[in-house]
Amino acid sequence: MAAIAFGYAMLLFVACLMAGLRWQMIQNGTCLVMSQIQIHAPGYYPNRSLQKTLGGRKGTDVSALLASISADRRVTAVAPRVYGYALLSAAHRSAGVELMGVVPAQEPRITTLNTQIAKGTYLTTQLPKGVVIGDKLASTIGIGLNSEIVLLTQAADGSMGNDVYTVIGVLHTGLDTVDRGLVLMTLSSLQDLLHLAPARIHEVGIKLNHIDAATDVAASLQVRLSKTLPVRVMAWPELAPELANYVQFNHGVTVVLFFIFFLVAVIGVMNTMLMAVFERTREFGMLMAVGMRPAQVIGLILTEAAGLGVASLVVGAALGVPLLWYLQVHGLDLGGATGEVVSVAGVVVGHLWYGRQDFPAYSQAAVGLAATALVSALYPAWRAARLRPTEAMRKV
Repeated sequence: MAAIAFGYAMLLFVACLMAGLRWQMIQNGTCLVMSQIQIHAPGYYPNRSLQKTLGGRKGTDVSALLASISADRRVTAVAPRVYGYALLSAAHRSAGVELMGVVPAQEPRITTLNTQIAKGTYLTTQLPKGVVIGDKLASTIGIGLNSEIVLLTQAADGSMGNDVYTVIGVLHTGLDTVDRGLVLMTLSSLQDLLHLAPARIHEVGIKLNHIDAATDVAASLQVRLSKTLPVRVMAWPELAPELANYVQFNHGVTVVLFFIFFLVAVIGVMNTMLMAVFERTREFGMLMAVGMRPAQVIGLILTEAAGLGVASLVVGAALGVPLLWYLQVHGLDLGGATGEVVSVAGVVVGHLWYGRQDFPAYSQAAVGLAATALVSALYPAWRAARLRPTEAMRKV
């Protein structure tokens, strides 16, 4: 009983913890910069050619496109984006950076960059020449808040785009590629720098009500939007294959851990039932002597094993509930006293690892352990059924 109870409590703990890690990785991986679904012009991703805007060189009606996407009830928010690459210069230092143009009022609905500001403020339309940069980039160039920088890039028309901007915010995400190489600016400012018309954007980011439906929603939008505009709709598993592979790996690890606990339960139940059979050999002999058939003996032992399994699952659930509550409320501190963020598969998880309810896994664990208890009792039941009544009654 102790083996199954302890095993079930540990399985609940593992399932909750692993589900929490999967959820945090998917949320952090998609909500920091990427978004859950992206819409581009065909051939734009992953090279991000400056010329490949939605609708081609003529662009598209951005407001109508956003409205069409938002018409899907599974979509929570949408935001347009423009990308570019430039040389950032300040004082006597320079660095290559990626430029990301966003609408300050819309982008926070699909990503969390606005919550990662360590110094200063987030983008605002009142400061069109204001930019937000990563803390590592600021340290490398030797600049800070209110510093002026020069961005030099090749514009869409083949000319050179350059202008002076002011640093109004410094962000820290814990992701090196963002903190060291991203410059965030308003959509209109980047369009001006790249000489792109207001109708030309590179991407639409999408956030859903339920991220589990990302692949299905992407396929649906691909079919619907392609009727009026050449697009490529990509869900996060396609945008971040490493993250998707890790999620699958996480599932695999969970299955392996389940198997280990099932094996421990098999050993524990079989040992318990064998000892019970040996201790009750005389009792079984008497029952068989008064007419109990071998099949009935097997049924009796299996019934006892089933009862043992159910009682153990109840005890295990009682032990596991406080663990699940603690994981979901307080989390597991992976950063220790330092409080440093933890990065897994290129995604910032954070130093606190929270659990998440995974009821299908809990049910599978319960059914698996119950089945394990019955299977483990088969051999002891078979041994008991083979006892000869006369020999069994002589044993003390």
